[in-house]
Amino acid sequence: MPEENKAPSIADASTANAGRIYDYVLGGHHNFEVDRIAAKEILKLLPDYPELARYVRWFLGEAARRLAAEGFTRFVDFASGLPTVDHIHKVTPPGTKVIYSDIDPVTVAYGRDVIKDVPNARYMVCNAGEPEALLGSALTAEFLGTSRKVAFGFNGIVFFLTDQQISHAMNAMYDWAEDGSRLFLCDSDVSPALRSSEIFSFWTKVGQPIYLRSTEELQRLTAPWKPGQGFKPIDEWVGIKMRPENKKSPFADTLRGAILEK
Repeated sequence: MPEENKAPSIADASTANAGRIYDYVLGGHHNFEVDRIAAKEILKLLPDYPELARYVRWFLGEAARRLAAEGFTRFVDFASGLPTVDHIHKVTPPGTKVIYSDIDPVTVAYGRDVIKDVPNARYMVCNAGEPEALLGSALTAEFLGTSRKVAFGFNGIVFFLTDQQISHAMNAMYDWAEDGSRLFLCDSDVSPALRSSEIFSFWTKVGQPIYLRSTEELQRLTAPWKPGQGFKPIDEWVGIKMRPENKKSPFADTLRGAILEK
């Protein structure tokens, strides 16, 4: 394994980890007590976080199922978090090849343990803003073979990236992929309520600002990918029957998703 893609062989159960916190919020079981304690503290500040997380993961699952139905058998996912709870390898047919990635080596280490019995899944360290590092790797070439017709996942990460990072990533994926490839992504539209909420201010305070963009701005940044059916509210992708039983958060209305085309 290349030196730059090495990750710890076992996750540290003494320190909270963002990927495991996200898994806990989604209702998963791949987390430790330290993660659950941290998650409860975060939820005091961000009570809508579980619903937003579920909507993003529901969109990912729905997009993956639709693309698998179109015949896609190769997926490359960025900022994957832990591959649990309706992630790509769980909702696509057997034999589908999936490469997950995350910038956090601890998340990658634990993610590899999660998929250790899944023969057609791999997990690599990669910054979503620099996808060429993963796409140009020996593992990707060996695992995916000569075909570059793939479906890229880019969910829940756009609002953590600058305009320059997004534009660079979109062009890198587009240039690497074959014609007919797809890219599915989900993030939040700009809204006064979201901008003034604790969700927005919390991430700013911890040094990870959120960049909120209008749909028009995001369409410009995702070029040269074609819009396909365009960006649509998450409800139109996942269906009203998939809403949580509790009252729908107003921030869920800010989420939009798209399946872009090459």
